[in-house]
Amino acid sequence: MNKLFAAFVITFLLYNPSFALEYEKKVFVEREKVAFVEITSDKPVDLFIMYTPQHKNYTKSGSTEGAFDVRNITWYIYPIPAMFDDQTLFFIVKEGARFKITYENIKERIDRLFKGEILLRSGAASFFKKGIDSIRLTQNLPDLQIEIEASEDAQIATVKVMDYISLTRGQKSFEDIYKNASFKGLKSLNFRAPDFDDLYLIVKSENGVNIKYKTWANKDTANSGC
Repeated sequence: MNKLFAAFVITFLLYNPSFALEYEKKVFVEREKVAFVEITSDKPVDLFIMYTPQHKNYTKSGSTEGAFDVRNITWYIYPIPAMFDDQTLFFIVKEGARFKITYENIKERIDRLFKGEILLRSGAASFFKKGIDSIRLTQNLPDLQIEIEASEDAQIATVKVMDYISLTRGQKSFEDIYKNASFKGLKSLNFRAPDFDDLYLIVKSENGVNIKYKTWANKDTANSGC
């Protein structure tokens, strides 16, 4: 019976690849296209995103040094725009996850934005451990709409890289950074990115909290990207 069940599972995964867990995904994007890589998992996983040089090093040594990493995610969308040149990225999930990749023509997507459509650009669902935790909100565009929602009350704020570094090095306290943050709240935030700079979402909670964020491209971002 066990052998029959195992054979059934293998056959099911072969003919239903969307249900199969993957540990590494190479994503190639042709020039003038944008890829949206969506990753889902039934349990929190750590994701590492690498360009070819970092991936070569990872293949040789197993080191993820230089990779962009996000922790404890169950859902993640990452855009790869290839405006002028082909792009290749590698996604490593050591626990395994499901991948879905959607390709769009950049010019056609920008035309849709100029016509008034509001389009999802990136997002994540992540568990933030108790105390102080963070995630990087990357690939921002000026006027990109950013929505952040916590599962329960927690102090949440977005800060630029220097403030984040000051926090991690102990040069500033969470209270100092939270007090001076331009965008902050107790359970949710909804604001527009001021520029291209990456932002860090920092969260302080008593027991840990689930956070979900989404970014939306719109007519005002169309001159800067898709």
